[in-house]
Amino acid sequence: MAWSSKIQPVATNPSSVTPASSILKPRGLELPIRRVLAVDAGSRCIRLLLLECYFGKLRVRRQEALDLQEEGLVSADELKAHMQATVAEWGRPSLALTLPQQIAVSQIVDLPPVPDAEARLLIEAETLKLGGVSESVMVYDFVRVPMHAENRQSFWVTFCQEGEIQSRIAQLGLDDQEFREITTVANALLTAWLAAHPGQSDAVLVHAGAQTTTLVVIRNGVGVFASSFPMAGDFFTRAIARLLHSNFQVAEGFKCSTNLLAGEKALTGFAEIVDGWAAELRRQLREWRGQPFDLPGDLIATGGAFEQPGLRDYLARHAGLKFQPWPTSSSPAALLPARGFEIALGAALQALGHSPQPASLLPVTRRVAWKKHLSRQRLEFLNALLLVVCFVALAVGLWQKLAVIQSKQALTDKVQAGFEVVQTNNALTRDLLKGYEALRPLFERQQATVDTLQSLALLQAARSNRSLWCVLIADQQSYFAQPSTLAGTNKTPAGAAEGEFAARRRDLTNASPARPGLIAELCVPEDVDAARSTLSLVVNSLKKAPVFERVDLLSEDLRRSLADAKVLLPGRHFALELDFVTTEFQASATRLSRPPSPARPPFKTLPPP
Repeated sequence: MAWSSKIQPVATNPSSVTPASSILKPRGLELPIRRVLAVDAGSRCIRLLLLECYFGKLRVRRQEALDLQEEGLVSADELKAHMQATVAEWGRPSLALTLPQQIAVSQIVDLPPVPDAEARLLIEAETLKLGGVSESVMVYDFVRVPMHAENRQSFWVTFCQEGEIQSRIAQLGLDDQEFREITTVANALLTAWLAAHPGQSDAVLVHAGAQTTTLVVIRNGVGVFASSFPMAGDFFTRAIARLLHSNFQVAEGFKCSTNLLAGEKALTGFAEIVDGWAAELRRQLREWRGQPFDLPGDLIATGGAFEQPGLRDYLARHAGLKFQPWPTSSSPAALLPARGFEIALGAALQALGHSPQPASLLPVTRRVAWKKHLSRQRLEFLNALLLVVCFVALAVGLWQKLAVIQSKQALTDKVQAGFEVVQTNNALTRDLLKGYEALRPLFERQQATVDTLQSLALLQAARSNRSLWCVLIADQQSYFAQPSTLAGTNKTPAGAAEGEFAARRRDLTNASPARPGLIAELCVPEDVDAARSTLSLVVNSLKKAPVFERVDLLSEDLRRSLADAKVLLPGRHFALELDFVTTEFQASATRLSRPPSPARPPFKTLPPP
């Protein structure tokens, strides 16, 4: 596998990679009327766009730009309160958030022809290799793209740290909102372009905002490269302020109203600053191609930085970069946002499933929350349909009332016949349930066998590359059926010992702690700290398995001495209690959980060596 160009590494934990929801999976059934509020949050302006899908027809319902300085939103608390009030005013629709491109990576990955599942594993392994090591979870997504390379298949891959995503959400005060989609600026630009200009195969989209310049390269109608660099409108303003020896506000006013690159008011030294920006743009394009970049055609410019007077003319004359504004002639009238709302439109289109090259960075917790929200919406929609059907049925029933009265006797006979049929059906149902109850133990034992085999495989995997071994693996019923180890060294008469053993056996039989599951006894031949760490890693790895409902150390009062003493290490012998997840095959009595054992620190009371 090879990445199509150099990727800057993003830190991640190799054991913490979260795939997004759209990976090689079609979207599920949704309501015919949907709305999404796209949030394009820049450093100086927040753009909101409400897009509605009405039985397959898309329409921009509302759009608004919030200038943070004009609104007086200078503090984090003020911004959060204003965003929460704005979302509530707009009806609390589901949100689609765009992330700055500098915190994410989007690239083309070339793979040999392999099945989708294997492709996912290869991409995940490459993402981990490029990501480095960190405690932050990595969220990634990819989609197959047609590159038409012989014996190769290409994927558009996007990944980002979950911590960066959650921090962005918290910064905007939107933690309690329902998120339908989270994507990057580059992917949102790509989606908006492909939706409005499906026939234009080649383009380079350049968005110069306040802090960052983002570029997206499109070849043959496919996004093949995305990058960003921290030079944009504020970079030009700071340079003007330095050259004029003025403050930022004065320099911003000059930049927006005066052509500082040509004419009588040209500012000495400012042209070199613009040349540096153009050189960095060309360097980014060369980094993708690995060679001098020669673009056949114009570049598409978006963002407030390009509104500076004379900037595009200067770049065309002196840098050979011909920038054209975002074309609107071929865009549908219903999808024609105001200038500067292209990113918000792309995020909303992707959220509604109208993106040929989507890249979703929705974290797993918010993805689960959105699925629950979508399930509630479907249920409410079905309830509404059911209510309409009930009203129609009621109207029809009232209309037929006279006919029902006239045929009362005939209906009485039919009701009697129907009652007999119901009784027959109830009898058949009881017989069927009785037969199922007879088969339930078979299914329960089959499920226990499957769970046991999976548990053995998980235990084998957990001890790989670790200095430990299993001295005993037993099902809980067999394990707890054995007598407990009796403390003390004084001998008692044989008759008393047998009586005490019998009483203890009866007590254990009457209140057995056994549940569906296993008891695994381990030996860890390491010092105290290393043994604690190793045992903690084993328990954590087993807890992640869906076959277990509970994994914990077994209480000392429940231990049994069943393992051969020759394979035990004193002070390094531990017993793990592995409870299987309950299923419908188990009888209600066996599914009742025993009272929890007293709270104890599971890995902080290891005996000394």
